[in-house]
Amino acid sequence: MGRLWLRLVAFFLLLAIAWAGLEWGMARMPNSHSLKRDRLRALAGQVDTLILGSSEAYYGIAPHQLSGTAFNLANSSQSLYYDEQVLKRVLPELPHLKRVIILVGYMTLYFELYDHPESWRQYQYYQEWHIPLQRKVDYFDLRPWSRVALYTPHTALEALRKRFRMSLAPRVDDRGWYRVPDEDRWGLGTEEAQGRLAVHHGFMREQYLEANAAALERIVALLRGRGIEVVMVTTPVWPTYQAGIRTGPWERAKAVVEGLARKYGARYLNFQHEPRLPAEDFEDSDHLNADGASHFARMLDETLGPPRAEQEPSGAGQAGSTRGG
Repeated sequence: MGRLWLRLVAFFLLLAIAWAGLEWGMARMPNSHSLKRDRLRALAGQVDTLILGSSEAYYGIAPHQLSGTAFNLANSSQSLYYDEQVLKRVLPELPHLKRVIILVGYMTLYFELYDHPESWRQYQYYQEWHIPLQRKVDYFDLRPWSRVALYTPHTALEALRKRFRMSLAPRVDDRGWYRVPDEDRWGLGTEEAQGRLAVHHGFMREQYLEANAAALERIVALLRGRGIEVVMVTTPVWPTYQAGIRTGPWERAKAVVEGLARKYGARYLNFQHEPRLPAEDFEDSDHLNADGASHFARMLDETLGPPRAEQEPSGAGQAGSTRGG
C-alpha cells in the first residue's frame, strides 16, 4: 500500500508539473487582449483617438484610415461594462487623447457578456486586464484562474507542439484592428440575416437596458469632463439585417444615445443604413470586412475631421449630430 501511495503521489506530482508548464507557456502566448494592451502602451504618447465597442467596431473601423494616431481597443462581444473598465485602465496612460469613438449598435444596450454565447471571454478580461467579474458565481469556474482551461487543453497541447511560438490573435495589427480574412464571406440574403438576428435576439435582454445606459453615461461623462470629444457611432449593416431589427428596442436605445449626446455635448452618428457601401464591403449582414472597414473609416474621418483638443466640455443641452435611420 505504501508503494501504491508513493506512485500515486508521484503521478499526480508529474501531472501538476506538466499542467504548470502548460500554464506558463500559455501565459506567454499573445492573445487579442495582451496584444492590444501592449501595443497601446507602446503608442501611448502618440494616440489621440481611441475606439471602443464589440466586434462591429473591432472588425469594422480601420484605425490607420483615421486622422492622427487612432487605436482600436474594441473586441469581440465587448460589452459596455468592459468598455468602461478597460477605458479607466488606459485613460491615465494616454496624455494626448482627444477623441473616443464608442460603438452603439442594435445590441449594445441589451446584452451583458456573462449572459452571452461567448461568455468565456469575460475570463480573458479578468486574466489580462484584472477586471472584476460581474457575478460572484463565475469565480467558482476554473477559467478565471487557468489559461489551459480557458483556451482548452487541446489548444494548450497544440501550442506546446509549436513550442508556444504562435499567436492566438495573428490578425490583430499594430493599431489593435482585426483584419477579416478576404475569404471569410457569408451570405447577405434574408435567410442569412434572419439567422444572425435570431442569435442576437437570443441574448438581448430588456432588463439590461438600464445598467448599460448608466454605464454609457458614465463613460461619456468621464470623457467630456476631461475635455475629450465623444463620438457614439452606429456602424453599417446590410438592408436585410436592418429590415429585421425590432423597432421598439432600437428606438429606445437610440433615444438613450441621442439624449446623452444632447446632455453632454457629444456626437451621435448613425450609419446603420449606408448606401455608399456595396455588398463587397460586408463579411456578413452586420459586420464589415477588411475593405469595408477601410472604406467606412475614411467616411467617418471625412465626417469628423482631425481630432482636436477641447478646453472645456460643451454645454449641456447642445444637440449631438445624428444621421441615417
